[in-house]
Amino acid sequence: MAEISKAQAKWDKRYQNKFDKSGTPSPPIFLQQNWQYLKPGRLLDLASGDGAASIFLMDKAFDVVAADISSVGLSLLERRCQQQGGEVETYQVDLEAEEVDLSKLALFDAIVICRYKPVEALWSHLIERLKPQGTLLITTFNHLYHQRTGFSQRFCLQPDEYLSRFEGLDLLKHEVDINACGEDGYLFVKKHTI
Repeated sequence: MAEISKAQAKWDKRYQNKFDKSGTPSPPIFLQQNWQYLKPGRLLDLASGDGAASIFLMDKAFDVVAADISSVGLSLLERRCQQQGGEVETYQVDLEAEEVDLSKLALFDAIVICRYKPVEALWSHLIERLKPQGTLLITTFNHLYHQRTGFSQRFCLQPDEYLSRFEGLDLLKHEVDINACGEDGYLFVKKHTI
């Protein structure tokens, strides 16, 4: 059995403390207000945690694959899905590992990233996993959240950080400091390849 990383141990402990609590956490506001723009079909919930977005999207008839570093968080997500009579495929992966490989996950019609800022090296893998005309929604903490709470700046978006950054993606929508909650949201569509 492989030794778990410090990052996995930290997140496993956090989700273990939630295991006996009932209910599913609410997904971010940007996702709640924009899920209908996601291309229907197979969807990746990246850094899914214990499943707030996964369960929300499962209930909207998406075929959800939840990927996260925490085996405990994924177990909690599976239990919540069973309680609601649904199913989500789970995939445990360290998204910040140097040799991260998402090719085992096939292609997706949509990718959702909530409250996680991917490391730079991960972006090319994510765009590769997205089908042409597929959609990518990211909503996560911004620099204002860092200023208000002291939350690590490494995990916070800078102003307009993703506006014109990705080759192969067109920006459909962008919102800043949604409802003054310290999160920004972006919605992209993948361009057709020629």
